[in-house]
Amino acid sequence: MRAILNDDPTLKKVVTFTTRSPREGEVDGFDYHFVSVPQFLRLVEQGKIFEYENVYRDHYYGSPRELFVPGYDGIIELDYKGRIKYQERWSQVISIFLMPPSLDELKKRILSRSQVSNLHARLNNAVEQLRHAKSYDYVVKNDNLEQCVVRVKDIIGVERLRRAGRHQLDEMIHELQDER
Repeated sequence: MRAILNDDPTLKKVVTFTTRSPREGEVDGFDYHFVSVPQFLRLVEQGKIFEYENVYRDHYYGSPRELFVPGYDGIIELDYKGRIKYQERWSQVISIFLMPPSLDELKKRILSRSQVSNLHARLNNAVEQLRHAKSYDYVVKNDNLEQCVVRVKDIIGVERLRRAGRHQLDEMIHELQDER
């Protein structure tokens, strides 16, 4: 996500919430909004968190009600449940499933980020996510970071072209209607 955001100033990361502590190198307000459990539950109660889960049975993760940043295209990391909720509410959301090369490689990646006591729950969750991958608009295998970034950038470019074409078509239809 950092590589994509660094290369495209018209993208903004939609920052989600978590009750877990930051890992080394994570930045509050960029990677997540790191909050306490009482703060998280208060945000849910206030309607500021649109969807949330108690993931891995240890920490809450949730997404803000406001998904769109005026003047930018937003990019957000969600599980399949969050994606479904957003796509039901906003039809213009485009989803990309990043698929690990294998479950063994996923396990290595999880352990390389931090020591976890819930590896089994994380792998079970990964299998659940994979079961829903076909419902995404795109599936990109993340076997090589540079190639994965290029593929995601290509998808963003294609979707922007599609959006621009539809906007231009709408303008032409309005012009034709005005001429009548």
